[in-house]
Amino acid sequence: MFLLLPKLKSDSDVRPSDQAGKWDAQDFKTFGDVASSLDYKSPGQVKSVSSVPTIWARPLSMQMALHNKAYPIHRQMLDQWQGMLAALALAEMRRFPLSAQLLELGQLRHQDPFARALYELRPNPPSKALYLLEAKNPWEDVYVFLWDGKSVGMSSPSTIVVPSEAGKWENLPWWNRQTRCLEAPQGYLNASEKALLWRWLENLNNELNRYTGDAIAQNTMRGLLAEFQNSLGGQPEQRLSLSNNPQFFGVPLNRGLLNALNRPVKAEPKESCVRVVASENKRGLVPPLLIIDPEIARSWDRSPQDIWIYQDQTLASPSILKDLQTGKILWKDIRWIESKDLFTPEFHFIDMEDALPGGFLPDNTPSIVFKGQEITPLLPLNPILLDYFTPEELLRKLQFSTLNGSEGPVLRVSLDLPLSGMNNDERNPQNYRVFKDYPIKEDNALTQVPVLEIWPNFRAQGWKEYYAFYYDLEFLGSSNPLDRTFQVNLPGAKEPHIFQDGKGSYQLTRLEEYPSCIECRDRSKNFLGLILLKTPALIALEGSWKVGVDFGTSFTNIYVNRRGITEPLPLESLHLKVTEVLSDTRMPTLFEYFVPENFFPPEKPLPLSSVLTTRKANNVAKERPIYDGRIYFFGLFGRRANEPWIEIDLKWTNIIVNRLFLKHLALHVTALAAKNGIQQIQWSLSYPSAFSRADKTRYARNWQDLTEELQAKTGISQICPQQDNLTYFRTESVATAQYFADQEGHNLVNSTCIDIGGGTSDISIWTEAPDRFQLVHQCSVQLAGRHLFSQFIALNPRFLVDKFGVGEIGGQDRAFHLQIDLLLRSMGDDLLKKRDFLEEDPQFQGLLRLMAIGTAGLYYYVGILLQVLYEKDRYSRPEITPVYIGGNGSRLLNWLAIGGRFDRHSEVNELFSRMLSKASGFPDTNEITRLSTRPKDEVACGLVLDRTPLGGIISKKPEPVIAGEDCEVNGQKITWKDYLELEGNITGFDMPQLQEVPAFLNEFNTAVKEIDIQGLKPMPAFKNGELESSYKDRLWREVHKELRTNLVYIRGDSENIRVEPPFILGLKALLRVLGKEWAGK
Repeated sequence: MFLLLPKLKSDSDVRPSDQAGKWDAQDFKTFGDVASSLDYKSPGQVKSVSSVPTIWARPLSMQMALHNKAYPIHRQMLDQWQGMLAALALAEMRRFPLSAQLLELGQLRHQDPFARALYELRPNPPSKALYLLEAKNPWEDVYVFLWDGKSVGMSSPSTIVVPSEAGKWENLPWWNRQTRCLEAPQGYLNASEKALLWRWLENLNNELNRYTGDAIAQNTMRGLLAEFQNSLGGQPEQRLSLSNNPQFFGVPLNRGLLNALNRPVKAEPKESCVRVVASENKRGLVPPLLIIDPEIARSWDRSPQDIWIYQDQTLASPSILKDLQTGKILWKDIRWIESKDLFTPEFHFIDMEDALPGGFLPDNTPSIVFKGQEITPLLPLNPILLDYFTPEELLRKLQFSTLNGSEGPVLRVSLDLPLSGMNNDERNPQNYRVFKDYPIKEDNALTQVPVLEIWPNFRAQGWKEYYAFYYDLEFLGSSNPLDRTFQVNLPGAKEPHIFQDGKGSYQLTRLEEYPSCIECRDRSKNFLGLILLKTPALIALEGSWKVGVDFGTSFTNIYVNRRGITEPLPLESLHLKVTEVLSDTRMPTLFEYFVPENFFPPEKPLPLSSVLTTRKANNVAKERPIYDGRIYFFGLFGRRANEPWIEIDLKWTNIIVNRLFLKHLALHVTALAAKNGIQQIQWSLSYPSAFSRADKTRYARNWQDLTEELQAKTGISQICPQQDNLTYFRTESVATAQYFADQEGHNLVNSTCIDIGGGTSDISIWTEAPDRFQLVHQCSVQLAGRHLFSQFIALNPRFLVDKFGVGEIGGQDRAFHLQIDLLLRSMGDDLLKKRDFLEEDPQFQGLLRLMAIGTAGLYYYVGILLQVLYEKDRYSRPEITPVYIGGNGSRLLNWLAIGGRFDRHSEVNELFSRMLSKASGFPDTNEITRLSTRPKDEVACGLVLDRTPLGGIISKKPEPVIAGEDCEVNGQKITWKDYLELEGNITGFDMPQLQEVPAFLNEFNTAVKEIDIQGLKPMPAFKNGELESSYKDRLWREVHKELRTNLVYIRGDSENIRVEPPFILGLKALLRVLGKEWAGK
């Protein structure tokens, strides 16, 4: 038997038994004596064998090994002991998943048989104990240490800690997976960790002095701790820094010397090495982003513990990701991401070439071919990258390369990440390249693209009003598996408005910053990839525009004056067309649901139709431009004018849609100004004198409110006139006169200017004054294009179809008038070319006569004005005046001229001059009417001109209307020569007897007969110098009936009544009756 046992050393003090086979009682230290007396060296690997026959074998073996340097496995056990102490010391710093549980055997023995066995067999007396506990054996209270919830060691009164046999310290760098043993930690620590561990061991050694215990054991332990310290290097400059967590291990370690284990070291916070160095203009706008990837250490050829993640955490922390994912670690104002999550799981693409003209790809991107056809990639990147890089910078860090995979083509996407690095130098970041290989799969092909637009496509300081539009072309909900498209999400979008119209899906969103990317998603909202958008250069804003806005009944015109140069608003496309869609599809979609890219007609898009669309509006009451209402840009003839979402006649009706139109108009003008580098807009606004006091106040207030809101959203200074600003808040009549004086160079001395619009004609009469032209009188009458032409066609819609071959126009009232306005704008010149061929047609002659009666009646009223003003000493000369006519309705005079072109030689000039003379009583001096060379531009252009001084525009109170015809207001008679001023509550307005209107009609027929104008004849019933008696009686009876129908509406608060001259009221009633007669109604 002895031949099988190792021999004893020569100096062995082991006393053998006197008798073989007999149990011999020995002192406890005998086990240690035997171990240290064996003269044995293993030829192979040394392993720990716990052959001590006690339940406490492992801690007692560790005690014998540490306290006896001659112990055969002293070195191995010392390494394990040092490894466990290092793990405890660095537990917080490296985020080790260590926890502890306290076993109080004195209490547990009553509950558990195994605890009772431990208690009964505890080492006693406490030999080699480093500390004692009051009234109990220190072995009664021990801590079990757990790694990821599994036991890996325990505390010991004699060795402080004891690593368990084959404990599983998964991911601890100094745990050997093969031997399943801890190793000495020194080679796995960096200088900082060694310094901190040195101080922690020093603290542990110092704590040992505070406790009573086995003196020899304490001295031995001091030596072991000092030896451990020395192995870490000399005394460091690093000060001791301990955790602030009083229970880091889950329970307080507070039994004797174990108090020194309770607080692991806490590293001094260091700057992160893995922080993304953002683009310069992105820094400070979002929380720092940390890239967590163990491969960074390998890529940079550094130890993981040298790579600081955040504060006291490094890449050496095995549980850092788990703790972050489970919320165990919460970093305030810090973002983190694994590098693999910077890429999408799959690569999706559009199965067509150049499908994203507004998208942005890296330079030198190779052709990506799938099944013989070039494809357009969606960038397989996480949108979070755009929080830190501009699209341009991100693309410079991105690289595509194509590879041949075993199962087909592969796209490698590489990304260079600039990180703060080891030197934490933002000027010289340390690069970390990551990549992912994507097989190009047919299942990931998108066969269709939606309409996708951004407006406006620029950046300017302070501009915070951007819109994005999406339409799926009805593919998103298609049941055809070959119809695969995507829907979108724009990061930072405000108030997304998603809606259906028919089978189509639409989305309208607003953003406060120019979007850097568009997220593409499938119908289930799964992320597919990114479309990057190129960042437009920042426009330098300087200079100013003076903008004149002529908000008309049918059309709205805008002029600008910059540095003395006056021109129509330079309309241009402000769109970014992101996707390539056929124009036949894209353009109508933008017209109907968004902002059109081009305007009609392209050669002269201004003026714009005064039309608003609320199609699929989200909430009109919110009055948000584009969302709740948009300027509607009609194509040919405005065939959709009858749709319920089309709002017309905005100038005079619905207040909300009126404001919506103006809001979108002002936004569009401001966007064009910003695109042209304009920093300030001085608005110059016009209004008709026919506005009631309430109309005028409301109009001015609307502009002030919307420009104030617009300035806050766009950063463009908006100077909007107050209601009493006579320079920038002018009547349309004064603006027209300014145009004729400045732009066309006409002499305004003793002249009349008339702007004939769609709903009103604005009249101003002028004379001379020192150094200026002086306003004598101005007014606005609701007699214009719709009364002089459109209303007759509305009574006989077949006329244009039968005589001019125009497609039939439908609709009622206002919608019909709108379509006529658009028809005349788009085809007016072509229609006029047919005029001479129809000159002898009785029905056509009847229409020309109606137009002539209406226009001549307007001149007759001007003659009345001249007479009354002369009698009131406001007009100094008993002379009729030349007339300058502009406005959209001025084109109608061409219909009254031979050849379809009105000029100073047209015969109808004589008729108009005669009407001025007959109404005023002044001699007929054959004054000429001159048409503007820019019909409908006069008011808008005049608003931004000021070269010619105009005087007399000083009254802030509306000028009273001259009646022109007898009437009664609240029972009080007003003669045709009186001013008509309505005050207070109007309970009755009547015109019991017409005198001036019949007199005018007689003068008209007489003049037409005498002048013998080609193509224009008197009324058929006009014979022997007057209308036939029976016809005349019937005619005026019908006129009075028509007139009474309209007079009933002149009731209520005078502030809200749009005052019309009684003469004009009578004239309009006459035209209505004659029009019905002409139409056979």
